[in-house]
Amino acid sequence: MGSLVEEIEGDREYDFEDVIFVAVGKNVEKSKTTLDWAVDNFPGKKICVLHVHRPTHVLALTDGKLARGKLKQHAVEAFQKLERQRLQERLDEYLLILDHSGVQADALWIEMDSVEKGILEIIARHNIRWLVMGAAADKYYSKKLVELKSKKATFVCQNAPVSCHIWFACKGRLIYTRVGRQDGSSREIATPSPPMDSPLITEQAVMLSESVLRERSPEPQEDANVVRGNLRPISLRSVHPNLPSNGVVDTYGSIMLQMDEEEHQGQASNETDQQLEVSTIDDHNLKQEVFAETMKRWKEENDAIEAACKAKALESLCVKEMSRRKEMEELLEREKQEVQKMKDQHDEFIKDLQMVKDQKTILESQIVESQCVVEGLEEKMFSAVELLISFKKKRDDLRIEHENAIRVLKNLRKLVNGGDSSFPGSQILEFSFIEINNATRDFDPSWKIGEGKYGSVYKGLLRHMNVAIKMLPSYGSQSLLEFENEVEILSRIRHPNLVTIIGTCPESRSLVFEYLRNGSLEERLACKNKSPPLPWQTRIRIASEICSALIFLHSNKPCIPHGNLKPSKVLLDSNFVSKLIDSGIYRLIPQGKSTDTSALSSVYMDPVYLENGEVTRESDVYSFGMILLRLLTGRSALGILNDVKCSIETENFNMVLDRTAGNWPLEEAQLLAHLAIRCCDTQPLDRPDFVSEIWSVLGPMRDSCVNSASCLEAKELRCAPSHFVCPIFQEVMKDPIIAADGFTYEADAIRGWLDSGHDRSPMTNLKLEHCNLVPNYALLQAIQEWQQQY
Repeated sequence: MGSLVEEIEGDREYDFEDVIFVAVGKNVEKSKTTLDWAVDNFPGKKICVLHVHRPTHVLALTDGKLARGKLKQHAVEAFQKLERQRLQERLDEYLLILDHSGVQADALWIEMDSVEKGILEIIARHNIRWLVMGAAADKYYSKKLVELKSKKATFVCQNAPVSCHIWFACKGRLIYTRVGRQDGSSREIATPSPPMDSPLITEQAVMLSESVLRERSPEPQEDANVVRGNLRPISLRSVHPNLPSNGVVDTYGSIMLQMDEEEHQGQASNETDQQLEVSTIDDHNLKQEVFAETMKRWKEENDAIEAACKAKALESLCVKEMSRRKEMEELLEREKQEVQKMKDQHDEFIKDLQMVKDQKTILESQIVESQCVVEGLEEKMFSAVELLISFKKKRDDLRIEHENAIRVLKNLRKLVNGGDSSFPGSQILEFSFIEINNATRDFDPSWKIGEGKYGSVYKGLLRHMNVAIKMLPSYGSQSLLEFENEVEILSRIRHPNLVTIIGTCPESRSLVFEYLRNGSLEERLACKNKSPPLPWQTRIRIASEICSALIFLHSNKPCIPHGNLKPSKVLLDSNFVSKLIDSGIYRLIPQGKSTDTSALSSVYMDPVYLENGEVTRESDVYSFGMILLRLLTGRSALGILNDVKCSIETENFNMVLDRTAGNWPLEEAQLLAHLAIRCCDTQPLDRPDFVSEIWSVLGPMRDSCVNSASCLEAKELRCAPSHFVCPIFQEVMKDPIIAADGFTYEADAIRGWLDSGHDRSPMTNLKLEHCNLVPNYALLQAIQEWQQQY
């Protein structure tokens, strides 16, 4: 800290330039920490103790007699002399502390009523440059203390001359520093010190001790008011007329000595006057009586003041005690209320516990009864399972016998008819090329309803039924036998969401399907012919139906991937039930041949399939993902995948949703979009599985749509396809049979017609060639699947 003094020292104007002044108080112990801090931080510097003495005011005596007035003046002077002696002792203690620390020290003090103004007066009078003083009382000290807490310190900091550099310390730690400047600038703006003639200043005295560690000499100097080794004031202005009651008794001896000295001087000057001597003796006795009376009155006043203070303290203590008692009573009352409340709660808990115990007993008895019931039901269930297993085994055996019987019947008919029959015992019908030609009106272009890489599709009327006829391409080397075998395999594939194969024409290599009136999904998404847009509930149901059909195809043995899945291959019936067409039809076309290589068609195809030409389950997953994106957005397939990905990444997915479908549930729509993007992954192994992942999402969504009120109402309005209805009974057929006129009737209806003697067709009124009836198994299975769905 010595280097700090050297850095901020300015031009020396007085002898006090190199002296560190430390402001101390009456309590040596409290001021010692500030003094120690100055000693530790300014080694080698001379330290001057600065003290402001606040004089005690003495009360004026009321007696106006001259002798008593003279006695009062002696008492005041004696009291002030006693105070000065105590001040000297206090300063000696401070100087002794500095002497033990090996520091050169002096003391400077002033007498003034205001401590802070006294400090400012000494600073201004002696042009003090360096000052250390307390920042706050020790009780306010903390590690977080960073500002001045003492009013005296704040006043000095604000009003001291700007040339004075002040350190404020507390409990041995520097708290704040006010840096002074010789040029008048300062970190703090200081105001002028109070004027010298202020009424607050009663008496000022300044004394500088040159050497406090030397022996003090009792002889005064001839031309100075300063005695070496003994502090004395330089000048005295006035004495306050009031004198405090404390400490006067201790000055009795010194006062008596002063009066004896005055008596001695009077007797020496008037030795020849005996009468004056007697008068002096009487005056001396009177002084003693007055002094004793004064001391007694002051003691009584002091005792009265002390008693009043004690009474006031006791009264304050009594008030505090009563307040504490009241608080304790209130606290006790609250505690009693809390205890009572807890007791009431405890009683309630006991009641609840007893009720729970009673209920536990009842529940335990019910559990025992339930366990007995469960055991009985388990026994019945096991027996029912065993019975079901036996029934399934019988059913499988009967099915095998039925298939064997059909196979034997087919072989027998081939042997009887030479292998050619218009209505074989298989599940599909065979038509001639002439029938196909007549049904399509010589393949009228206006009757063409579709065209793709697997051939053209015509609408036709065949045997009084509206059908769709698909003409397969004629290129390739596939034999007629291979074609019939593949058709037979495909005809056995029956599912509510697959278009039913009614028959085939081997001559023209054509397939006959049921006709669906509402066209394809592609046409409905494009709102062809101003058709209304599909609602989002219907779209979710269509997606689930496509998924169900693909699961069925993939689970077949052998697996039959669709191979050409796109919205134009998804047809809608009159109830907007979706059905896939051309399922597995690639099996009928030689590999490596294709007539449809447009960009719009290839966008639905698996990129891996486009590279190697191999149709797999993953190929259908990719195509299904593209259809799902079309259902969500209603946009064209070109670029739809990137649009949806960007909208999800930018959290703007609702902007790509098709709002014409209604208010999509955003959470379900986003779930479907994420699923579709996964389906369109370029890596086949990273695509989701239909059964475990895709159906687990679409299944619950479809059920929620089906169970809604609107879907239930739509379900009630659905009607059966026209070819499922018997022409005679006008009901859905349970046992469809084909008669000689080519129409299918309910078995009971046509048999009743023939048994009644009719030999003509109930539809055409033409004579029947024969009365033989052939079961229509294909139509029967389609009716059963339709009934299971609805």
